[in-house]
Amino acid sequence: MRKAVLILGILSSFNANAWEACGTDAEGNTANCEYQIIDGTLTIRGTGNNGNIGYWYSSAQYDYVQPWKDKGVKNVVIEDTIKDLGSYAFYVMNIQNPVVIPESVTSISNAAFDGLRAPEVIIPDSVEIIEEKAFHHTVISSAIVIPDSVTTIKSNAFGFFGAANVDIVLSDKTQNIDSDALDSQNIRNIYCIGDIAQCQQNVGGQFAGKIKQASAKKINGVTYVYDKNGNLVTSSGHRKEKRIYTIEEANAVAKPTGNTVRIKYR
Repeated sequence: MRKAVLILGILSSFNANAWEACGTDAEGNTANCEYQIIDGTLTIRGTGNNGNIGYWYSSAQYDYVQPWKDKGVKNVVIEDTIKDLGSYAFYVMNIQNPVVIPESVTSISNAAFDGLRAPEVIIPDSVEIIEEKAFHHTVISSAIVIPDSVTTIKSNAFGFFGAANVDIVLSDKTQNIDSDALDSQNIRNIYCIGDIAQCQQNVGGQFAGKIKQASAKKINGVTYVYDKNGNLVTSSGHRKEKRIYTIEEANAVAKPTGNTVRIKYR
């Protein structure tokens, strides 16, 4: 009898961590994904040929109905089998670690991170379009680095930031920006990688005083951004190789102090 109870307990524990289908979304479509939550970490992976997380705002219920809602999620892992992040997938979630968007994603969906609180959202070089309200009301602790692969930023994509004094890093190659894509009140600086006059034209006159010249260097999956004086202003990314820092990486975050160099590690 004791053995039977022990086996049953093990099976129950195993099933608690099993993958669950995301199911039918708020529009009645089957989301092509499955998820599991272990120790507060939500992991989502795609199923089928096109991993689609689904659309999770129910106009009938006036509510957000993600299958992982109210399940104690503290961190999110999105696997590279996901191609479509879905709408309202991470609405008002409070995440403790950076959210890394996989390189399988080419478009950040409408309101995907609306209301999210997280230290950082890492946007990969694969992303070309940031849809409406993608980061609406989002509270992010660090700067938002938009890679030069992004050609289009739509209405309110970065509107009404929950946290004031947010820095944006933007390339002069991102030229199709809706006039209300950025929230001028809560953006402190826009660091322009490339031609600053082109950046000013791209984002509009209301940001003229906030656009500053910058440069960037990408090493081992991390983008380091420097102001016009060569000072490191922010970095963004996920180190691809977990190993000791190389000399090149150390130099990327080095700050000159006379004849010596002070190294700051991340």
